[in-house]
Amino acid sequence: MTPEAVWDRKLGFLRRYLSDLGQYAALDDIARRREHYAIERLLQLLCECASDLGLQYLKRVGDTLPASYREIFKALEQHAELPPDLAAQLIAACGMRNVLTHLYDTIDLDRVVAAVDPAIALYGAYADWCAERRPAP
Repeated sequence: MTPEAVWDRKLGFLRRYLSDLGQYAALDDIARRREHYAIERLLQLLCECASDLGLQYLKRVGDTLPASYREIFKALEQHAELPPDLAAQLIAACGMRNVLTHLYDTIDLDRVVAAVDPAIALYGAYADWCAERRPAP
């Protein structure tokens, strides 16, 4: 698969997950709580897909490949002009992903419910940033 095809595929997944999460934005908090497992999974997938795109970019530009989500977004900030506020928000979002995935702590459903709208804005901005960095054929 060509680098641009891989990029397009991963960016397509990111946009699909955003669209899927958008369906929950119209729900009130009570309905979101009922759907928390689906929301949790989408938050996890968004973080993982965003990280994969970051790794693809860093690999393409010949940067050292980071070992953690935090390091990926920090490297993008330092070497690829990812805005610092966007990098910080992505790092925080992936911290939530770690809690959801590894169950380090009790999952706070209020945080999950409240994460829907900010996640849509955050990953939407990141998708736009990534779209501007698509590899040339």
